[in-house]
Amino acid sequence: MKLSKEARTIFNPKRFEIVTLLIVLEKMTMKQLKEATGLTWGDLNSNIKQLEKYKIVKTKKIITKKGPRTLVTLTSTGLKAYKELTKYLEETIRKTSASHTER
Repeated sequence: MKLSKEARTIFNPKRFEIVTLLIVLEKMTMKQLKEATGLTWGDLNSNIKQLEKYKIVKTKKIITKKGPRTLVTLTSTGLKAYKELTKYLEETIRKTSASHTER
């Protein structure tokens, strides 16, 4: 099974964590993502930009009582790529387990 470029982009551990959080929580601010992942601002920003490049997430500037924030949400493309990647990982584990038990 060949992965799409979007699924390969999510295959990075930091991006996988970001996308997983967005699947569970639907939307998060950059600050919430930074706190949840433990990434530096620069690392988080560069990974979000990579995810945006492949239309996996989208960002939107919002105004709150505490000032401007950047809201990050998962796109339908991102959800599709995540499902593709998790299916690939499950199949890989299943194949590896099957070949290991045959020995």
